[in-house]
Amino acid sequence: MADETQQGVAAEALERFCRAIMQAVGLSKDDAHTVAWALVTANLEGIDTHGVSRLALYAHRVKAGLASAQPTLRWSHPAPAVALLDADNALGPIAATAAADEAVRIAQTQGVGMVTVAHTNHAAALSAYTERATAKGCMALMVCNTPPAMPPWGGRSAFFGTNPLAFSAPAPTAEAAPIIIDMATSVVARGNIIMAARQGQSIPPGWAVDVDGNPTTDAQAALAGSVLPMAGAKGYALALMIEMLSATLSGSGWGPHVHSPYNDWQTPTDSGIWCLAINLAPLMSAEDYTSRLGNMLDAIHAVPTAEGQQIRIPGERRMEIRASRLSAGIPLDNATRAELDNLSIEMGVPALATFEVQA
Repeated sequence: MADETQQGVAAEALERFCRAIMQAVGLSKDDAHTVAWALVTANLEGIDTHGVSRLALYAHRVKAGLASAQPTLRWSHPAPAVALLDADNALGPIAATAAADEAVRIAQTQGVGMVTVAHTNHAAALSAYTERATAKGCMALMVCNTPPAMPPWGGRSAFFGTNPLAFSAPAPTAEAAPIIIDMATSVVARGNIIMAARQGQSIPPGWAVDVDGNPTTDAQAALAGSVLPMAGAKGYALALMIEMLSATLSGSGWGPHVHSPYNDWQTPTDSGIWCLAINLAPLMSAEDYTSRLGNMLDAIHAVPTAEGQQIRIPGERRMEIRASRLSAGIPLDNATRAELDNLSIEMGVPALATFEVQA
């Protein structure tokens, strides 16, 4: 049986709690704010797997010296529209926020801005950073590589991570939601397989292979093996592309050289990020953008729907969730709430309930 959901926690209270935890392990006030903002943003938009459920992991990696508490971000600008960032083992949200903001800054003068990031860590939900660009009149694309979880197409051993990508574009009107696309290149989140194994259930065909590379519906065998790329060979090709953009261009770890933040407590993760921002102003007027994109989105909404279905533009649902959670609070499952309470004791920070009272 799934955990019952606790009463919603105000986003402001949850963010202040996260900031206190990250400052307790040595982050600066600004960096703690960035990490807290990224995690709570994921929760606000319904991506709970990448929200405050990752806070303990981030804090423990910093405390263990496997992520830098006080990173020195080292920038170089080898071409007018290009920036390279050595993140010095910074937590992912710190590096990703810096990369997105710099890509936008460059795009505002050059039309486009590209940033590569070397030597960083898990970055929460990438859409949090590409969304920042939309407020500055830019489209943005961000990708990163992650620890091995799926094989190359035809292989039987994990090599690539789930290698996510995020893309955001400004809304065509003030009333509309920005377009937000955020997805992994694996066919299913590995957490779904973990849940099936806990419940003694089988998994659908096509999700995973066992250690010998054979298709399996046994969840335990799947955990010992690998999750498959989405869309078969096409997902593998996308994962390879993302590995090249985030690791080859930046000089970060690739494939098996990206270390699991959950399973490897001896070595930094060493993942990479790549970001591209496109300034819309040199390409078209605001009126043209509203007309071109708005007309297309209207036409999409007008497509006849299958029985019992509705058509959404990517980003609409998460904006609805954000509005609801800003009003009613962010729901935390029992396990996450207990983990946060234990973390507060471990780090010597007041319990989350204290921040709720102060909100």
